[in-house]
Amino acid sequence: MKKVVTIPFKTFWALCLGFLALPILIFFTGYLRYYIGIPLALLFVAAYALSVRDCAKDQERSLLKKEETDIKIPVGYLIGFAVTAVVLSLVSGVGEFIFTLNDHPYRRAIMNDLVNYKWPVIYDYSTQTNPAVIKEIGRKSGTYAFMYYFTYWLPAALVGKLGGSFAANLALMIWNAIGIFLTFIAVSKIIGRASFTVPFVYICFAGLDVLPNIVHNFVEWDCWNGMEVWAPVLAYMSNFAELTSVFHQCVPCWLIMTMIMMSYNTRSLGLCGGMLFAYSPWGVIGLFPLAVVRAFSKPMRAGGIKGAVRNLVSVINIISCTPLLLVYTPFYLGNHSSTSIKGFFWEFINNPGLSVAVYIIFIVIELAPTAVILWKTEKKNAMFIAALIELMIIPVYKITEANDFCMRSSMAARFILCILLARYLKDLYDADKIIVQKKLKRKKKDVVKLAFTMLAVILMIYPSFVMGYYVLGSEFTGEPHNAEDIGSYGNINKEEHTWNVTHNYISNDYQEAFFFKYLAKK
Repeated sequence: MKKVVTIPFKTFWALCLGFLALPILIFFTGYLRYYIGIPLALLFVAAYALSVRDCAKDQERSLLKKEETDIKIPVGYLIGFAVTAVVLSLVSGVGEFIFTLNDHPYRRAIMNDLVNYKWPVIYDYSTQTNPAVIKEIGRKSGTYAFMYYFTYWLPAALVGKLGGSFAANLALMIWNAIGIFLTFIAVSKIIGRASFTVPFVYICFAGLDVLPNIVHNFVEWDCWNGMEVWAPVLAYMSNFAELTSVFHQCVPCWLIMTMIMMSYNTRSLGLCGGMLFAYSPWGVIGLFPLAVVRAFSKPMRAGGIKGAVRNLVSVINIISCTPLLLVYTPFYLGNHSSTSIKGFFWEFINNPGLSVAVYIIFIVIELAPTAVILWKTEKKNAMFIAALIELMIIPVYKITEANDFCMRSSMAARFILCILLARYLKDLYDADKIIVQKKLKRKKKDVVKLAFTMLAVILMIYPSFVMGYYVLGSEFTGEPHNAEDIGSYGNINKEEHTWNVTHNYISNDYQEAFFFKYLAKK
């Protein structure tokens, strides 16, 4: 721990940007017509280079001292972060090398098809062999396109095209671990130093879902649909649940959120925030208001409001956001069947009194404990207040049957709370060491606050502990893996997945979509 590695901020910024930009560049050059994709890729590379050159300057374009910007990490923490990132990526099921939860049959099918099909991925109904699937689809001929936010898989898929499926899955697991590792370092930069609280909170952050689950053991209710889906219509997921289900959205989202929070100017804010559009259209909805708050927060208003606006309308932001919007907007609009279910959450409960009760209980369980812990130290922090407000507004509206809007658009705001909680626990640990050394006594109110904090943090661990226990226990007892339950969207193995595939991952009328008419390779 005594040996410290110094990471130049420019180097670290370049690594984070590169991790996020490479899959997008592969999409531009691999999915688009060459006369469109190559120029857009070159624009994006230019934005990358300009951002790296500019990242260590303040809002006034003055170069900051290296002592202010460089990241110092003890070697022991670097090793610990790296090992934790790899183990977490493996245990959360990325690459499907272990017993998996949730949506991993769909994740494996994405990888299979990106490796085995020509890009853009187009299927033919005649390749379906399961009679039950053919019956449910209701047709045996015609073509359909794979349309989903799959950008995160592309580097590993390229590896797979050269080295086969195993190489692709291994590359995906390692790629995911790199994203987690970079986020550990970025959070350490934000909170002031490396600490064990960084990976701990990254993995375990959640609401107090244990409480409704305990109640459900004694008083069952029909709307209960799982450990973290205990409320009708509404759900905020724990960090570990996100990692086991939508790693392709949450890992880049959380890294982007840390980059926005540790940046010294806003001239790359559009580049950083805009890249999330390639990974999670839901996530970028929640990120946008927070990015605006960051852009006009006190540290970024050195030149006044006009200066802040001028920095936002930078060459970097313009030449990066434009390609992202022009390409990914028509791509996502090509498949709108998954968003057909939408409305205010009370429209799905049909009982005004119950709707109010559900909302209040949901906020108390998922948001209030962390807000109470952090309030005294963060109440003047604009990002903290913005995150709380956003997390109270998001549950009001529902989109998709599973309410992806609630679960995924909340990722950025919840991760702000995660970072601030890691800092609070780090500072608490440091203060405790000083108190022990000086043999001082705590005030009564401090003891109560400490007890509440420790109890809340312990209870937060519940979802991660249960899921981790179930994954590892099932692996050790030899439970069969379900990764190949789908196999390919061009030939679905098990019919129970047919509806979800046809409503969320494919487009039948893709040939009429703007993206395939004018942008995609033929």
